[in-house]
Amino acid sequence: MAHDANDTARRNRNSSWWKRRTRLERNGIILLIVALILIIGLIIALAVVSHQKSKSEEVCNTPGCVKAAAKITSNINPNVDPCTDFYEFACGNFIRDAIIPDDKMEISPFTEAGDTLEQQLRSLYSAPIAMDDIQPFVLLKTFYQSCINISAIEVNGLIPVRDLVQKLGGFPVIENMNWNENAFDWQQSVYKLRRSGLNYNKFIKLDILPDMKNSSRLLLYIDQPELDISKDNLIGMEDEVVEAYSELLIDLAVLWGADKSFAKYEVKNLIELLQKVANVSQSDEERRDRASLYNPMTVNELQQKYPTIYWLEYLNNILILPESQVTSKTEVSVHSPHYIGAIDDILRHTSKRVLANYIIFDVIRSFELFVPDDIRNREQQYAAVITGAQARGPRWSECVSKTTLSFDLASSSMYIRKHFDPESKKSAEIMVDDIKNEFIEILKQTDWMDSKTKQTAIEKAKAIKPHIAYADELLDDKKLSGHYASLTLVPGSSIDHIRNITIFDRNLEIEFLSKKFDPGDWRTRYGATEINAAYAGYENSIQIPAAILQNVFYSKDRLQALNYGGIGYFIGHEITHGFDDQGRKLNIQGNLEDWWAKDTNDAFLNKARCVIEQYSNYTDPEVNIPINGDLTQGENIADNGGIKEAYLAYNAWIKRNGPEQKLPGLNYTPKQLFWISVANCWCTKERKEYLALAIPTDEHSPARFRIIGPLSNFEDFSRDFNCPLGSKMNPQHKCKVW
Repeated sequence: MAHDANDTARRNRNSSWWKRRTRLERNGIILLIVALILIIGLIIALAVVSHQKSKSEEVCNTPGCVKAAAKITSNINPNVDPCTDFYEFACGNFIRDAIIPDDKMEISPFTEAGDTLEQQLRSLYSAPIAMDDIQPFVLLKTFYQSCINISAIEVNGLIPVRDLVQKLGGFPVIENMNWNENAFDWQQSVYKLRRSGLNYNKFIKLDILPDMKNSSRLLLYIDQPELDISKDNLIGMEDEVVEAYSELLIDLAVLWGADKSFAKYEVKNLIELLQKVANVSQSDEERRDRASLYNPMTVNELQQKYPTIYWLEYLNNILILPESQVTSKTEVSVHSPHYIGAIDDILRHTSKRVLANYIIFDVIRSFELFVPDDIRNREQQYAAVITGAQARGPRWSECVSKTTLSFDLASSSMYIRKHFDPESKKSAEIMVDDIKNEFIEILKQTDWMDSKTKQTAIEKAKAIKPHIAYADELLDDKKLSGHYASLTLVPGSSIDHIRNITIFDRNLEIEFLSKKFDPGDWRTRYGATEINAAYAGYENSIQIPAAILQNVFYSKDRLQALNYGGIGYFIGHEITHGFDDQGRKLNIQGNLEDWWAKDTNDAFLNKARCVIEQYSNYTDPEVNIPINGDLTQGENIADNGGIKEAYLAYNAWIKRNGPEQKLPGLNYTPKQLFWISVANCWCTKERKEYLALAIPTDEHSPARFRIIGPLSNFEDFSRDFNCPLGSKMNPQHKCKVW
């Protein structure tokens, strides 16, 4: 009871305390309590918002990042272990879902970028000629409009080409016994081809290229020609490609008016000629040895060595221009001595009818775009056999390609003025410096090179000149107009236009022969509309055209991990070409020189042999054809080196700028995204016919092995994806040249 009384008294005192407060005091206390509650709530809310903001700041939400995230998500197959097959992991869903357009051999980031570029160029080419258009743009638009004028082609039919064929001496397969064999001489026919703006490199190829041992001057090279069918295919009539080619020529002859049974006989003889030519030609693997291709001699020495052709007459009838005529003392170089020694004997023992048919078939096929549909459709049937493409592209697309090829500099100028951001050029130039510096560091740390060879290699790497996006001269109206000053396109057929442009291009090339050559001349670089990149050995330079600085390869508003894994990889690839099995034989000026110490040279060959054997053990699963490790070694070495350099350059970028964000909806680290970006460059779906044709002859490995091959050699890749040693993407034995 006493306890209850005390509690009651305490409650009364507390109650009386509150009652003793004034109304103002009571209101103040209530407000204070409410304020405390609000402050606590605000603190909690701010903490939540801060946490959410912190999480959002970890994600890149720029348009470029959102687009990249969507592309990666649609490409990857998350059900595949990246340590088992990284190509299938990074590209599996793309390969499963992508549909190859009927008019294409494949679909890839390159074809997708090409489609974008093609539409951009179409809008430029089809625009009406404006009063302020400079003359090169007027010429280009005139050519394009003529090309898309189908009605004129249908009206003229084969008449323009028939007239040209008659001027060249006629077509034996059509004229049969009425063809005048006595009037034919293969050398005179070659001279006519040159003057007519046609391909004159049918039996002997003449190239004007930098002197391999003095790149400050141009040299005339005498070489074997490029054949319509590869040496590997020319093994007999049972070969599918040869059979398809034979049937094409027979059907074309019939469409031109030949008797079919006679055409079969004539074409059979023509194929036998091609097989003889192929048998004395060097293989692509043999031609990888640059030193074997350099055989300088005077025209007089050439005449003594190969006496059955009167070389002074032959060369000067090709060169034509008075200022470029050669003398008996002029130096030339023979690329393929065995071929030049054998071809004359083949030509002397081959019927004139066969030689004439071979020349004229090439002429009529060169105008495929400008003849009636029945002939064009037959060409498409042949293309379907060898590439798998089931249809021709739209007329405008074919004309965009032909116009771009015919007006490289003018089209490049139009493109960069309208569709290229100069900031991309600056960013790419910075990236080139980063990647080149990493390659120099790789050279410094190499333990298999002697000090002198290493120092020379470092000096060569430092001297690599970057030509990024476009040459500034393309924006100079005066210089561009000066380049095209001697070209005129009079109203007439597209066939005449093509011939005039070819004569213009050849004459310009020959003019260079009589002048001191500048290896960096803006007119000799890659066009800005090329979706490709290159290493120019004769200048020790890399070329990264404007058109490849887009799409999956580069974007200024996305993660640098993606850019270094995209265009950065290609930059590194081209830099490494200066030190692959061919590029390493050129010195700092781009001249052929043996500057490697013997032990270092042997060490390189051993390392290259590892790469050769690695890729030779790959077989393409689509067509069951093994990769030629010897033929592809240069590209494989460049892939391995280029990816490594780009990765190291990205790590250096992180050290300077701090870690990057993630992509929305994806839980991959930026370093993992680098590797995914590398793989996404090669997400490719090809037709089997095209693969079967390309693998034996292409210097590049198929897309799948351009990812599996290099990445399985990198410990950095295995670490970033936690691949256990011994897994397929992290084998015990790895290859490394650089």
